Amino acid sequence: MPGFRVSRQLALLVVGCLSFFAALGHAVADERILNFDSTIVVAHDGTLTVTEKITVTAEGRNIKRGIYRDIPLTFEDANGREKKAGFELLEVLRDGSPEPHTLKSSSGGVRIYIGQSDVFLRSGTYTYTLSYETTRQVRFFSDHDEVYWNATGNEWAFPIDKAEARVILPAGDRATKWTAYTGSYGDKGSAFTATPEAGGNSILFETTRGLGPRQGLSVVVAMPKGVVAPPTSEQEAAYFLMDYRAEIIGSIGVLLVLAYYLIAWWQVGRDPPKGVIFPRFKAPDGISPALANYVTKRGFGDGGWTALSAACLNLAVKGRLVLEAPGDTVTLVPRPEGNPKHAWDDPLPKGEAAVNRWLRSRGSPLTINKDNGKSVQTLGSKFRSAIEDENRARYFKKNWGYVVPGAILSALAVVALVAFGNLSEAQIGFLIPVLVIGIFLTVFSVNFGKMFRRSGNIVAKVAAVFMIFGFGMSILVSAVPMLFSGAGGLPLLPVLAVALVATNLLFYFLLGAPTVIGRKVLDEIEGLKLYLSVAEKDRMNMEGAPTMSPSHFETLLPYAVALGVEKPWSDAFQAWLLTAAGAAVAASYAPTWYSGHVFDAHNIAGSMKDVTSAMAGTFSTSLPAPKSSSSGFSGGGGFSGGGGGGGGGGGW
Repeated sequence: MPGFRVSRQLALLVVGCLSFFAALGHAVADERILNFDSTIVVAHDGTLTVTEKITVTAEGRNIKRGIYRDIPLTFEDANGREKKAGFELLEVLRDGSPEPHTLKSSSGGVRIYIGQSDVFLRSGTYTYTLSYETTRQVRFFSDHDEVYWNATGNEWAFPIDKAEARVILPAGDRATKWTAYTGSYGDKGSAFTATPEAGGNSILFETTRGLGPRQGLSVVVAMPKGVVAPPTSEQEAAYFLMDYRAEIIGSIGVLLVLAYYLIAWWQVGRDPPKGVIFPRFKAPDGISPALANYVTKRGFGDGGWTALSAACLNLAVKGRLVLEAPGDTVTLVPRPEGNPKHAWDDPLPKGEAAVNRWLRSRGSPLTINKDNGKSVQTLGSKFRSAIEDENRARYFKKNWGYVVPGAILSALAVVALVAFGNLSEAQIGFLIPVLVIGIFLTVFSVNFGKMFRRSGNIVAKVAAVFMIFGFGMSILVSAVPMLFSGAGGLPLLPVLAVALVATNLLFYFLLGAPTVIGRKVLDEIEGLKLYLSVAEKDRMNMEGAPTMSPSHFETLLPYAVALGVEKPWSDAFQAWLLTAAGAAVAASYAPTWYSGHVFDAHNIAGSMKDVTSAMAGTFSTSLPAPKSSSSGFSGGGGFSGGGGGGGGGGGW
């Protein structure tokens, strides 16, 4: 038994030692770059042919299938504007044999995955060779030209034991001076040697100590002017297209959408010529107060409540209703049929007929308050349907169908920008939210403005001015991308996205236009509004103006409410009551269609406001609250990493 214990302890000791040495060997055989050897051949036309031989130790931790290589292809010119270098991959080898690989491009450069996703490497040492050509990497100065090249790149995940870089100039040409930098990005380390070869035709750079992760070797070789030919005008033009591909595609898209909408507006969106406007003393034939509001607003911008108020008031003036307002609410009380008899002689306009029919079918008066919110909502719906069904496209056309091709063209512009603009995933990810936010903000501003149509639609006009200003700025920026796409400039791609959104929404409203009949009616309504707006003393000087009277005032009062000029019309009537009619008539005036507060002859406008213009607000505030889920509307010198090329890589 003692011998068994000794044998067991000895076995455990052997196993422990083997585990220790295995772990030690595993630590020594760490994944790293043993040697990074690059050759940069400079051609007379400025093309660099780069061959990189990267020898790595793979242990299956990070390097499982192979390595990847990141090569940046953007740089800043002397003015700080971002430019793009050309790139063509020539060959990819592993241990001297062609190796499968995948190249992925972005706006900032390329990533080359070397290996296959379903093939895993055994632990060992591998040498990967990449050959590629790149352009626009030579830097031109007044007294010399130079190659400033980040030979290894500063973004490798592995340490680099040894790095070499050989820069070869065109045959017969010689370098005038050279230097290099080692270390992390921005360092000016000097852990290198530089050896001229072939009389200075090539320079060999070698590191004198290892580079840690995220450290690299950058080399600089100067040469006389004329060794490399500067770009021709044709090449500069091609470079411009390459540098500003996304901006050019986006600008063309915006301009095409704008051109389409301008053509569409020219064909269908222009208003017919305006006629001569002169005061009119009666309403246009066949135009009710509600219809006058509908035509001038080109629809029911405030939900139709002002038009409904004018319709109810007109029914009351005609003797079909009584408006009772003993307190803060208004009650619509239908009169018995045939009383008074004259009220039933003339047929009612469609909108007023719908209101009259619904109120009588209800069987009881309607008090406009929140308790009757659903009834108010139903009344408004039937009233609007009656007006719109009869008059849709008769007086104006919204031409919204022309927005569909514009929206499709805008979508194609965005698709082209994403597909051919060489955008990075980050830019694409930023572009889509900008489109959504642009749509939301613009629609919100327009709909916010619509809420104030009763006050002359001033806010909507201000919103339109801001939208047009932003649209104009977008076109300016799009047309001159060189001025705005550099460092510190405006973010052009978001501006292009907002320009597309603003263009569609702007013309969504601009494409609407009156018909020929609508233009004639608008002129007549404007003439009536002019008559209703002037003071009584000015009205008396109008040739042919009818004499003011309670009947004349009440007949046109619903039109004044519909057109938003009930105050000057009421003020004119009040002035007439206190002067021409006499104090006795003024004191006795009380409309038969109204029951409630006593009319004050010294404040007819205030008395009328309680009954007329406030009715629209009473209608809208009486509506039931919407559900929360509903939608409101559909010389510092050089440093390591400071040159061209570079990048880094890792295992995958």
